[in-house]
Amino acid sequence: MKKNLYCKILNNIEIAPNIHKIEIERVDGFGEIKPGQFLHIKCSDAYLLRRPISISSVEKDRVGIVVRKAGEGTALLCDRKKGEILDVLGPLGNGFTIDEGKNAIVVGGGIGTAPLLELVKNLKEKDITVLLGYKDNPYLVEEFKEYAKAVEVATEDGSAGYEGYVTDLLKRKLEKDGADIIYSCGPEIMLKKVQQIASEYKVKSQLSIEERMACGVGACLVCTCKVATDDGVKHVRTCKDGPVFSGDEVMFHE
Repeated sequence: MKKNLYCKILNNIEIAPNIHKIEIERVDGFGEIKPGQFLHIKCSDAYLLRRPISISSVEKDRVGIVVRKAGEGTALLCDRKKGEILDVLGPLGNGFTIDEGKNAIVVGGGIGTAPLLELVKNLKEKDITVLLGYKDNPYLVEEFKEYAKAVEVATEDGSAGYEGYVTDLLKRKLEKDGADIIYSCGPEIMLKKVQQIASEYKVKSQLSIEERMACGVGACLVCTCKVATDDGVKHVRTCKDGPVFSGDEVMFHE
């Protein structure tokens, strides 16, 4: 069982409307952190429910998260100040597996772009194309450019980059150059399309899925999802068995 870690907030910056990048002290209890893992964070002393937040970046002395102000809990977290102490559990979950293939495409949608930054930093000696999709107001783009061979942006309103969906860029990239592996994180509707395109082009994929979580350690079964196995359909816990799964096995909601 993971122990509570008490980490000082080093920075809290709004990088886009209602999107905050928060850096916390990397205390000794963190141990090894793998791309795609998450933290279960107590947002406020007055708010009991924790929130699962993906790890976006890892440095020797700090851990970065990116938080979208979407409800009461995340609003309280985004309002926390530099120097305050956060109560966190983590790192939790199973992250991405670095595939042996050389040509990788990384596809992120909205706040699902955040955990892919640390992944791209770890995809060494690979040709990496990053495709990022937003409704509007892109963020983290310059950070991705530091590590990827190419970065393309899609916005639904056409305010930046390609006007349309990031999955349009994925299909165009596969038609032109192919790929050995696709890594993706974002809303379910996007992941379902990524899964479909990967299957169509016969490319392996790893998908980080988003489910509502309560305990974060696999005890409450709130975040169960279905995967296909050799023995049939199996219910697994997103927080414990995921959040990253092979694209071949994920069974999304109808």
